[in-house]
Amino acid sequence: MDTKPEEGFAAPVGYTDLTERLREAVPAGAADGTLHVYLPHTTCTLILNSGVDGTTLHDIRLFIEGQVPVDRPFVHLHDGPQDAAAHVRCVFGTQSLTLPVIGGELAIGHSQGVYLLELDGPRTRTVRYAVSAFGR
Repeated sequence: MDTKPEEGFAAPVGYTDLTERLREAVPAGAADGTLHVYLPHTTCTLILNSGVDGTTLHDIRLFIEGQVPVDRPFVHLHDGPQDAAAHVRCVFGTQSLTLPVIGGELAIGHSQGVYLLELDGPRTRTVRYAVSAFGR
């Protein structure tokens, strides 16, 4: 799944809403089960949170940037301070999520969304997912 926004975003930290793509990944008529989502990257992360109007996501971005500023001293400087900050900022999210599938649909809260938080981009990311169904 390509996650790089065509228009990009202003800062190296941004969000891609994965919710609808993940809903579509659940096969029609699927049994109850789980949807496993995984990121094979170390400078982006997944979050499950409210995305109703974008202000929560903006607050999260500001919090993370405030907690781990790019201009702080880093020991790891392989690709520069932005890359080092991105690796540390990943601790605020997760690389995988397991979400419920009930009645063939992604069963998350009505105001919840799944977001890829880009911490060193924008760039194309790979999102892997698999549906595990339980018998009916």
